[in-house]
Amino acid sequence: MSFLNNVESRGMIELLSPLMQGFGVSAAHLMGVSALNVFVLQQALQRHHPLIAGSVGVLSDVLFIVLGTLGLGALLPVFPPLTLLATWGGAAFLFWHGWKALCQARHPKVLDASTSPQGARPVRQVVVTALGLTLFNPHPYLDSAVLFGAVAAPFSPENRTFFALGAIAASTMWYALLGLGGSRLAPLFRSPRAWQVLDVLTGTLMLTFAASLVVGALGGHWSGQDKHP
Repeated sequence: MSFLNNVESRGMIELLSPLMQGFGVSAAHLMGVSALNVFVLQQALQRHHPLIAGSVGVLSDVLFIVLGTLGLGALLPVFPPLTLLATWGGAAFLFWHGWKALCQARHPKVLDASTSPQGARPVRQVVVTALGLTLFNPHPYLDSAVLFGAVAAPFSPENRTFFALGAIAASTMWYALLGLGGSRLAPLFRSPRAWQVLDVLTGTLMLTFAASLVVGALGGHWSGQDKHP
């Protein structure tokens, strides 16, 4: 109840910034050619439990977002030197991701999940495969958790929660798009031009978030953090 009371007293407008920043960072991080994206799109094209595969993706993202935002992100502010290091590290991480996306726009990859028809996979096999592409892959632990933790560290606890909610919302929308609309959007995912536009958008978002962290650090205050008396 105290959390809800704080939300009501401060107003939703003040909390919109961390919510949208969490959504933007998560969306930019998700929209790309990855093994799990290809797998979910394959299931959608073959109509073999795409919502199950997408749901596993969302739940896995929730785990990494919570580990990063509410775990690592909450731990860092306890140690001010580490918080400053995380801020600059997060900015560098975002800048690297943004620059990589802009460079990739010159030679875009495509998300082509077209395969020869296969027999329907049982639900258990779909779940195990999706879990294997996420939980047994070290990349999300080192990438996603660190990214969300570093970007969320400057926020206050309430804002950090809204940052996490925005990130989870982006993940839910992305996998719902792949699972429910994958069969109709498959031609778009195979278009290099579409991925060029997406890479430019992703790179621009990442560089913008990196710049906001740098400005906050140089200005002596955290971007989006509450000011307490």
